[in-house]
Amino acid sequence: MQDPVAQPGASSRVPPVRNRTNANRRRILDAAMDCFAADPDASMDDVARAAGVVRRTVYAHFPNRDALVDGIAADAAAELAAAVDLAEPEGPDLALAVGALRTWPVGDRFRLLLSFARKEVGEQCIADLVAPVRTRTLDVVERGRAAGIFAGYLPSVVLVGMMEGLTMATLEQANLGLVRDSGESIALGALVLAGVTPERAAEVVEQARSWLRDHAGDPAAGVMR
Repeated sequence: MQDPVAQPGASSRVPPVRNRTNANRRRILDAAMDCFAADPDASMDDVARAAGVVRRTVYAHFPNRDALVDGIAADAAAELAAAVDLAEPEGPDLALAVGALRTWPVGDRFRLLLSFARKEVGEQCIADLVAPVRTRTLDVVERGRAAGIFAGYLPSVVLVGMMEGLTMATLEQANLGLVRDSGESIALGALVLAGVTPERAAEVVEQARSWLRDHAGDPAAGVMR
């Protein structure tokens, strides 16, 4: 009888145990975000009940509460880095808008980090988390200035810092239920900060939405939904 391990395609299959482990980890992290959003002092037991797993399973993945918070931050950082490392349109203005729309779902999903994890892990952790987005935005802004599309009234690093502040403030407003869009607000605001007129910025945001729809099936574009 042929060894099952050697059968075609077997080597590319993920073992069921790993699938189950990954699914449990994801369930625990999702439950933790819900618990901490509702009660910053939620316990590991609270998280286990919300995740529908036994306490032992939570501790198998995260030995303590700090490790669980670090796990949430690590997932946020990984998803942001993945969103940034994707194909983008050539035009800097369109690229800036696409970047805002593409990363918004990640920021929206992990927005509890702004109020909760900032106290738990500190400002430096948040700064490190958004570093890939900052680097990518700085590159886009400098390309836009070189092409004469963006204004040069402020140093690029200051302008990008203002865009980052706008994003954080918008996420905090979303956390209060005061913003209900899909990233259009920060895309529009970033373009206006870069020196694009509000009318033109609104057109670019619509073009960015169309670009993302047109590239929805392109793995290189990796459109975030």
